[in-house]
Amino acid sequence: MGLILYEIEHGEDDTDGGKCCTKVPIETICANLLKCLILFYGVFYIAAGICHGAFRLGTLQAFDPKIPFDFQEPFSWQSSRYLARLVSMESTYFVCTWAFAAIVQHCVWDYAITITLVHVSISCAVMQGFSLTWQWWVTLGCGVFFMIVVGEMVLCCVRCKGQRTKVTPNPRRSGVT
Repeated sequence: MGLILYEIEHGEDDTDGGKCCTKVPIETICANLLKCLILFYGVFYIAAGICHGAFRLGTLQAFDPKIPFDFQEPFSWQSSRYLARLVSMESTYFVCTWAFAAIVQHCVWDYAITITLVHVSISCAVMQGFSLTWQWWVTLGCGVFFMIVVGEMVLCCVRCKGQRTKVTPNPRRSGVT
């Protein structure tokens, strides 16, 4: 949440067309963070359930509730279990990108990084250790990078579409020098 507090301390008025983070009340930030966190894990469990069935990993009783947090699965392209976890993590970041942009409507990068740091912390607590598998970190990094880049591009497009201002020539400048 330290990253999100940047909005409060260093935010400026939205006079630049939404290019910087604006001052937001702490209650709004906490509410948005809670919404994003619930959405992130909700989407993660839905994606994991779909991948569990799609990769035919067994019955519903064999579904592992630690799927979002398990970084100890050994890397193998032949392992259906590993691929199901990989696909569910990346699809979670893909879906949450659009949802975060709709929920927070500014500074998606901040919420993406904060939610990922919370996810890493919860994963370490649940698995009682720290991930040393580079594949998990690369997967996580790719998801965060996608969320930041695409989320900010979506917000930029929304802002540009919402402005619809005409470009007028500066009267002080003439075409002849």
